[in-house]
Amino acid sequence: MKKRTIALSVLAAVLLLTATTYSFANAPAKGTMGVWGYVVDGKNASLSVSDQPGVDTLVVSRVTAPQAAWLVVHADDNGMPGRRVGLAHIDKGESTDVAVKLTGVKTQKVIVAVHADKGTPGKFEFDMNNKEKSADRTFFVNRKELAKIVTVR
Repeated sequence: MKKRTIALSVLAAVLLLTATTYSFANAPAKGTMGVWGYVVDGKNASLSVSDQPGVDTLVVSRVTAPQAAWLVVHADDNGMPGRRVGLAHIDKGESTDVAVKLTGVKTQKVIVAVHADKGTPGKFEFDMNNKEKSADRTFFVNRKELAKIVTVR
């Protein structure tokens, strides 16, 4: 009976340790919101865009998407995406020098993000207030949103 109690205690301790380790290993990194978009390999998804002060059309120098996607530009709201100020559809694969018309930008910086086009093809379907359930969510590479902050003013 004593051996059985010891064995059950050891088993309970192992299960508790395993659950705790799993929780910590899968928790979002400090300062992140966690992954709520589509996780993709960095070989198939990338974004290169530089600061472009004074422009009304932002040019994304290079973007690679694993499927048809969207370049979405948001006004910077203290480091978080605010109101959408630009949108352009891109094809699967590499695209270069993609022009995104900006409208109503009142912030110095914008956030450029790459979203999947998984809903109705060619129709942007993303709700900032319900992003987890939106069809056209952002791509994530290495637990980070595929996005860049860019100066435009």
